[in-house]
Amino acid sequence: MSERRAFKDYFDAALVRELASRLSHAESSFESAKFVRSACRGLEKLEMMARVGQIAEAMNTALPLPTARKMRALIGSLPAPAKSGDGITDYGYLLWPYGEFIGRYGLDDVEASFGAMIELTQRFTSEFAVRPFLAQDPNDIFTRLEALVAHESEHVRRFISEGTRTRLPWGKRVPALEAHLGRRLKILTALRSDPSPYVRRSVANHLGDILKDDPDAGLACLSVWIKEEDPQVQWVVRHAARNLLKQGDQRALSLFGQKPSKDLEVQIFKARPGRVALGGTAAFEVCLVNNGQKARKVRVDYRLYSPGAGVKENVKTFRLSDLQLKPGERFEKQFKYSFVARSTRAARPGAHRFVLVVNGVEAATIEVRVSGPKS
Repeated sequence: MSERRAFKDYFDAALVRELASRLSHAESSFESAKFVRSACRGLEKLEMMARVGQIAEAMNTALPLPTARKMRALIGSLPAPAKSGDGITDYGYLLWPYGEFIGRYGLDDVEASFGAMIELTQRFTSEFAVRPFLAQDPNDIFTRLEALVAHESEHVRRFISEGTRTRLPWGKRVPALEAHLGRRLKILTALRSDPSPYVRRSVANHLGDILKDDPDAGLACLSVWIKEEDPQVQWVVRHAARNLLKQGDQRALSLFGQKPSKDLEVQIFKARPGRVALGGTAAFEVCLVNNGQKARKVRVDYRLYSPGAGVKENVKTFRLSDLQLKPGERFEKQFKYSFVARSTRAARPGAHRFVLVVNGVEAATIEVRVSGPKS
């Protein structure tokens, strides 16, 4: 997928023909011509997930077989397992319809379908495929997933964490997952110090979901994990808590010893110039000092309040530094901000308020006025 184009456009007639070739070699009764004809009908007019769904439906039509045999055909058509989690989307993206196929048409034979998911996730991912099964019988699927926490493949171990997230990006919501918080935490605890960063990142993201759904339960888990000396677990804790830390949540900050203190004084927070045109850049200078008699752990962010499309402001928090200041020690930092449109946020004329946040407390404010582009 090195060529830059819309992701949906990778799911085209060429991909359909590639899948037809793979499935034909794996299953002699696969109706290849029927599959290609059905999968390609109006394909270019569809958005990505609709394309994936149409290809999966065509696969099912071209495989008029018992579910167990269908799953054997899928497994037999797979490439070799991916060597690592790096670039797995590029490696196996053409297999996305396989996961959709399993989730749609495999529910009547969980044993065969679950085996296919284990194989698929080692080439692409089965985090989406497993969700209809979790909705159908969460107890059975959790039991199957719990048995895999020591699986030799990092892809399978990640699948256990990722597939059971409540807020899985692009994933269908599964209300039953919220009722099984204890089992999810048990899985995450087993994987928290996994040797693979690929797995640990999923654990942190999953725990981040829990912190949004049930902050008390998530913070209780973090308060236990943070006491461990393992640096890998410490990374998971911080990554999981990153959104709460940006929000200035005092319970999350206190886990890291970053508590508000009158000893932390902002001596300098200024911007040059104070007026810029859209597309221009302002430079900022920060100086913070610890006036107290003991060392302080400090998190320094800046929060930007910028004009929105209506009356409501847009708010975005940026991390500057995590550090420890000895008595009398100063923290000095310079940074720049460019008032240009980005994919995640627009740039508009008007007053932009920059607020320095020290251990979750808004400690100093400056304003930069932005004018429209020069004619």
